[in-house]
Amino acid sequence: MPNFPFAPGRWRHLATAVLAALSLAACALGPDFQSPADDLAGDYQVSAPEGDTARADGPGGQAQRFTDGAPLAADWYRLFGSPALNDLIHQAMENSPSLRASQASLRQAAHQLEAVSGSDLPDLDLSGGATRQRSNGARIGQDNPMFNSVFNLYETRLALSYDLDPFGASDRETEAQAAQVAYAQNLLRGSMLTLVDNVVVTTVRLAALRDRVAASEAIVNLQSDQASLLGDQEQAGSVAFADVLRARAQLADTRAGLPALRHQLAVTEHALAQLVGADPATFQAPPLSLKDLNLPADLPLSLPSELVRQRPDILAAEERLHAANAQVGLATARLYPSLSLTASLGTLANHGDALFEPAAKVWSLGANITAPLFHGGTLRANKKAAEAAWEAEYARYRDTVLGAFVQVADVLDAIERDADALEARDHSLEANRDSLALVSKQYRAGAAGYLDVLSAEQRYNQALLSRIDAVRQRYVDTAALYHALGGGWWDAPQRDATPERNDRTAAAPAAP
Repeated sequence: MPNFPFAPGRWRHLATAVLAALSLAACALGPDFQSPADDLAGDYQVSAPEGDTARADGPGGQAQRFTDGAPLAADWYRLFGSPALNDLIHQAMENSPSLRASQASLRQAAHQLEAVSGSDLPDLDLSGGATRQRSNGARIGQDNPMFNSVFNLYETRLALSYDLDPFGASDRETEAQAAQVAYAQNLLRGSMLTLVDNVVVTTVRLAALRDRVAASEAIVNLQSDQASLLGDQEQAGSVAFADVLRARAQLADTRAGLPALRHQLAVTEHALAQLVGADPATFQAPPLSLKDLNLPADLPLSLPSELVRQRPDILAAEERLHAANAQVGLATARLYPSLSLTASLGTLANHGDALFEPAAKVWSLGANITAPLFHGGTLRANKKAAEAAWEAEYARYRDTVLGAFVQVADVLDAIERDADALEARDHSLEANRDSLALVSKQYRAGAAGYLDVLSAEQRYNQALLSRIDAVRQRYVDTAALYHALGGGWWDAPQRDATPERNDRTAAAPAAP
């Protein structure tokens, strides 16, 4: 029979003890996490204006309407109908340094989870060594002296150890780190959503500034022609020189505003270069105008129960709460005993050539239990601190949810007001155009002074520029709605297979 360290009966007793300990290990102490999303969602409402928004003529003037529960596409930015904008977003996804940082943070958290999960498995180590020793001449028994001697000692050992974790401390630690991975994953989703929104908003701002520059340059050209014409008329004696001076002064004022406007255009182009990860010195933004963009007519509106499971910031706050909940369980488990099993098999000899002889074999089996008796109140204080940390994270989670619903409410109201504002700007532009035409006719007939013409021109030019700003705001707030609703990341074509705990966190866009 092989020389087993225990008889078969003793092995059965040891196996029974191990199985009993492993069954205890399935019991993790502390509260099991339950998502508060559904409970909090019931406290809030999402209501959009009924019917279509106001409609205006010209680019960006179409009416918009909301549809409750409508799907939200991950590539919602394509609804603006601009291939150039689509290319900018693709470039940003490929090259954005901020996105690369979020992706690296997710990988770091995933590797840390691998490290923590490894503690659930047995540890197996191989060691070997050689030492030279000298005895101290002590007597072992009255008739068995040990004389001074110097000798060599050679050893090889294969050691196995396993922490049974009967109260789930390791399980809670793994659960906390898994929540950190999900937290980092939702931060990445949030970074992607913010990046897309920033590219859209910056591109729209750039297009609006180009339109403002173009309109201002057209006004300068018109005023320059008008000042030249008045100069010719003054030479012929048909107008007063004062009118010529007023025309030249207005032209100079308009020209003086162009450098600041062009600077805003350059700054916005540089900001777009940073978003797409390009060198601002060589980056060439596409020559878009607001008329090159389409305003989406049908807008989605998510239900409260969907919103709390769509927005990456809410999901990230929930995972922080989950991690804090697991830390409470970990602190609770550390109040109870820990149990570990050890085993080793090796050889020990005082001559290297005898190291692998049968007589050199050594082995050991052991079980260790450690029960905390007195730690000066540290363990219970740590548990109370973990509970307080959970309460803090819960308050932050509620604040995040509240902020999300406030943002959605603000955007819904803004979209309705933007449509009203553009309609009013159209009426203002039409009225000022008619006023300018009438005053110009009266001036030519000698029934009005040139000051009246200048005043009418200024009001018309301001109305023209204000309409450009109103159109820009409609595009910006439409993009803000998709951002506020979560951006549709769950419908992205590429997905990360990381398993999580609910439908909205079951998949994430793969790294570009």
